[in-house]
Amino acid sequence: MKWLFITCAVLTLMTLGASGLYWSVFIGTGEQVARLRAVGFFRWTVVVLLATFNIWIFTRVVAAIVDIWFPAPPAPPPALIDGQLPGRPPPEEATSPQN
Repeated sequence: MKWLFITCAVLTLMTLGASGLYWSVFIGTGEQVARLRAVGFFRWTVVVLLATFNIWIFTRVVAAIVDIWFPAPPAPPPALIDGQLPGRPPPEEATSPQN
């Protein structure tokens, strides 16, 4: 997912830069072709951002479906110490000397 976000950021900056460039050409010259290209690049920026968001959402949805269909096995029960009952702390050793 890291590479998806990096790619999205690069494409967004490139298309916004191109849109800004053509917008400044339109402001300077008044040519309608430059305005149409600026609008086109801005729309591609929106497409890139929405596609990235959709990919992020659907990867989470697919991961949730996989977790539902193939759940992880439960953790094994902890190993009991000699004389310990399940759910209780281990017994104190009465034979060990206290220092």
